[in-house]
Amino acid sequence: AKPYLIKGQPFIPTGVTLTIPAGTVIKGDKASKAVLIVQPGGKLVANGTAASPVVFTSAQAIGERDRGDWGGIVMLGNAWVNQTALPAIEGITPSQTYGNITSPTTNADQNAGTLTYVRIEYAGIELTPNNETNSLTMGGVGSATTIDHVQVSFGGDDGFEWFGGTVNAKYLVSLSTWDDDFDVDFGWGGNVQFGLAVRNPFFADQSGSNAFECDNQANANDTPGGAAGYTRPVFSNITV
Repeated sequence: AKPYLIKGQPFIPTGVTLTIPAGTVIKGDKASKAVLIVQPGGKLVANGTAASPVVFTSAQAIGERDRGDWGGIVMLGNAWVNQTALPAIEGITPSQTYGNITSPTTNADQNAGTLTYVRIEYAGIELTPNNETNSLTMGGVGSATTIDHVQVSFGGDDGFEWFGGTVNAKYLVSLSTWDDDFDVDFGWGGNVQFGLAVRNPFFADQSGSNAFECDNQANANDTPGGAAGYTRPVFSNITV
């Protein structure tokens, strides 16, 4: 398969499915801070196999690639987020809102696509101060989405970050990530089974880098939706 180059911030809009066949290599442009963004209602389908994964990597020459060369993948949906107003995903311009604030069960089975046997390398950057993308960022993504056998390597921020939603995942690997490996926020209520985090002991963010960061980030009175809408992930069979 021929390689493809992502420049800037292309969007997969509502009603559109981008399908990437097994074995495809997609490179993110450093100069334009490339990020691939799935808008709520759009779908990214990357169906790799164990022998022929889909690889998202840096467009820099081999030997010159480094964490933060590009912005990674941002998947957005319209499942639950425990905020009083729809949040905008960090770092993306123009502003991209996601999720729903109606109830934890509204759009719970939303589908943002499929990532199977996918590697995401050298991604995750600070696009504006304190606004970063991760290797794989999921905002309000529903449980009909498939995240299975995904490895993130040499990320410039978090490996996997969930902002609300109900999406589940299996077989996740986070290798030599700069910040946290698994970061959960805004009322995410999914399950992850079979995960591996391998830290680089010489690299960490000034914020303190952890295998897990778990935040509710509810509002002053209480999370809309009450306790059913709190951040409540279940991680099983994880090795750090």
